[in-house]
Amino acid sequence: MNPIQIDVLIDDEFTGEVSAAELVRVATRTLEKELVSGPTHVTIGITDDATLQDLNRTHRGEDKVTDVLSFGSSDQASRGVVDPDPFPAGPGAPSTLGDVIISYPQAARQAATVGHPVRRELALLTAHGVLHLIGFDHVSIEDERDMFARQDAALEDVLGAAPARKRV
Repeated sequence: MNPIQIDVLIDDEFTGEVSAAELVRVATRTLEKELVSGPTHVTIGITDDATLQDLNRTHRGEDKVTDVLSFGSSDQASRGVVDPDPFPAGPGAPSTLGDVIISYPQAARQAATVGHPVRRELALLTAHGVLHLIGFDHVSIEDERDMFARQDAALEDVLGAAPARKRV
């Protein structure tokens, strides 16, 4: 496998709230466990609700905030994934698997709902987004179980076992 390169871009308003190093560890572990072949460069962006809503509307036709979006590159080679809206690498640029964009405010709301720290929710969304880049999805119940088990395994490797969830 190529050397793994993870870039983390955090909007200024969230820099004190996010551990870029932790997100790098989660993304790296997810790639180490699940990527069969292909590019190993991923960019993770932490931003606001408005940006995710705009991206969701523009690229998925859904005018609502979401927690995480994954944008694969045209360089993807794993699991036979072909992205319908690829972002090809420019001349001389490293081959990239793609981008994972996360809404910090949405992650904070979700963390509060289930009763775990925001850092755990950000890690979960990072693993989730990277798995989408690799080609996993959760359209069927069986695919969802498989993808979420892989996501949880990567999180456990980096953060330890999940704490008991709050009942809602």
